Amino acid sequence: MQDRMAVKITLTSTQDGESVVQTYKGEWFRKERSVYIRYEEPVEGSADPIRTLVRFRTDELSITRRGVVESEQLFVPGEVRRSGYYRSPYTSFQMETATAFVAVKGDDGLELPSAVLPYTIEWQYELWMNEHLSGRFHNRLHIQEE
Repeated sequence: MQDRMAVKITLTSTQDGESVVQTYKGEWFRKERSVYIRYEEPVEGSADPIRTLVRFRTDELSITRRGVVESEQLFVPGEVRRSGYYRSPYTSFQMETATAFVAVKGDDGLELPSAVLPYTIEWQYELWMNEHLSGRFHNRLHIQEE
């Protein structure tokens, strides 16, 4: 398998039983012990998209977004909440994630970094803002060769 390729990304985000599905075109690449997925999210009313970078390595997922919205989130299973932030022209706040699990479900049955596309990165977490529970999320990021 090559170390870089164009991919189709399907993100399914479920909060309180309600799911939203979004599809993007992006790039998948591997560096050392991490796998990266990079894509752009269009912003309604803006010519500039939000650039999103997902980094996955065993039991750890991070998502960094840059553009009109900037945010960082870290998902590590366990009892410790991980700090992050969200900034936009309209608001800014600190947030924390309490992650129940992060898993890879490959069509080949293997885990990253050995897994061959297509596969799904799945994670479930609680989002905390100002020490208050904001929501419970269950996300699936399906990546396949374009």
